[in-house]
Amino acid sequence: MSDLHFLGLGGTDEVGASSYLYRLAEGNLLIDAGARPGSIGEAALPQLGLLTDHPPAAMILTHAHLDHVGALPVVVRRFPKLNIYCTEATARIATLVLGDTLKVTTMQGQPLFSEGEMKRTLERLRPVPYFMRVSDHGFAFTLFPSGHLLGAASVLIESGGRAMFHTGDVSNISTPVVDAAWLPATVTPVDAVVSESTYGDTLLPSRKEQVRAFVTAIGETLRGGGRVLIPSFALGRAQEITQILQTAMVSGLLPSVPIHLDGLTRGITEAYEDMLPLLPEALQNRSKVSKQQPFLTGTVNLVKDRREREGILASERPAVVIASSGMLHAGASPQYARAWLPHAENALFVVGYQDAESPGRRLLELQQGGEVMLPAARGEGFEPVSAYSRVERFYLSAHADRGGLLGMIARYQPGKVILTHGELRARSNLAGYLNSKHDVGLPAAGELVPLKDSGKRRGSFINTAPRKLEALKERHARTTVNVRYDPETHEVRIALPDTLDGTLFGEGDYTLEVLRGKTSRIKLREHDAEAMEGHRQAEEDRTAEKTLA
Repeated sequence: MSDLHFLGLGGTDEVGASSYLYRLAEGNLLIDAGARPGSIGEAALPQLGLLTDHPPAAMILTHAHLDHVGALPVVVRRFPKLNIYCTEATARIATLVLGDTLKVTTMQGQPLFSEGEMKRTLERLRPVPYFMRVSDHGFAFTLFPSGHLLGAASVLIESGGRAMFHTGDVSNISTPVVDAAWLPATVTPVDAVVSESTYGDTLLPSRKEQVRAFVTAIGETLRGGGRVLIPSFALGRAQEITQILQTAMVSGLLPSVPIHLDGLTRGITEAYEDMLPLLPEALQNRSKVSKQQPFLTGTVNLVKDRREREGILASERPAVVIASSGMLHAGASPQYARAWLPHAENALFVVGYQDAESPGRRLLELQQGGEVMLPAARGEGFEPVSAYSRVERFYLSAHADRGGLLGMIARYQPGKVILTHGELRARSNLAGYLNSKHDVGLPAAGELVPLKDSGKRRGSFINTAPRKLEALKERHARTTVNVRYDPETHEVRIALPDTLDGTLFGEGDYTLEVLRGKTSRIKLREHDAEAMEGHRQAEEDRTAEKTLA
């Protein structure tokens, strides 16, 4: 096991430039090579120089978001014969994302790669289906649906009789355009889990309620004569929002107004139309029954060029624009924001993750009427823009929150956990909820970490010590408890009555069931529960004997 190590080249203590090297007994496996949104030139890249002494035998691309694929041609420049494995959908989408990355970085004057390098990179992609075990390089790996994006995958890695699970970006919530992450039906122990932690410090609100509030806010703006800008990640999020708006307009919840798709959202949405057989079955059936395209129908319009965009900007008609980029770093969305933010009747709704330095994050932190720095009209630097319009955030994330991540990690009962893809607070908070008996690593980029099972007890993943509470079972009598939600920390705190004694999380294996919209239940495995019940009964008998005496 000493031969197995993890080396993060980027995307460890940040969300961006994700790239991870697994040093295995049979060879090295590289997972992802992303760029850092908002940065240009070398500053956008992971520490790829570390690969010089540890060349990869193979590579896996988990999905085609910029922060996971943007530096891929730079890797292929170094290793031109490298085989890159991914799903079919990821291979098709990567073509569009890399093309857009080349266009944007060329406009910035610091292209990351050439057109020829991009073409050679795409030729190295090797699509493989989910659930197919690949063992061509000594070690073996299997891709599983991760729920984050069409084609996105988690990776089970097998080497030297050991197993590691790399979550990639993961979501346990189904949306109109992607099913939730696949999980094994029963607990499947592995030696280590390398998990993302984007929302490791957050319990996200109900998605259903967020969608309802989102539609209501859009309706209020449109009926007031305003225009709505939704800066969106072009991949997945834009298509989900399009589905939400189309459904709301058909049902009368929203007035029928133009829905303009601009920037990279145009080409991606057209690609989604071509990939209908890969989309969720419910969406396929709906398209089949209606005999209409799933996205490009109704009032949806693809903004073809700058002239058409200028016409939309000049119009005072109520409309919705879904434009990339989602963090207002670049692309079409800052152009609409510069024109519409100064007017109080308009609205800008944030629907995705915003990194700490993004214009989108700074806009959310403003009081209405302040100024935000946005990319300048001529593409050189930034300029201040007044923000008098309605600005609001809705949580339509494609990442699992803290509860979802804890539940997923528990399913694999790892001896070691490494947390990546998260800011300091998110990683540290999630680490605090993992039991102290786990070996939890929070490596920095460039730090080599052994993938070694510490031998500590597996299966306990919630840190409760030294608190002592009563063990809960389904057959125990129901007891009223006080449940309080803290909106600042997004924590649910449960106060149990003083009449309860014993230990809630005693020795034994537990399962966690999260019932969305209703309750959550932590249940002790049956034979352990019986043992605890026997122990409790013995204590009661001894107490009774003392009383009689």
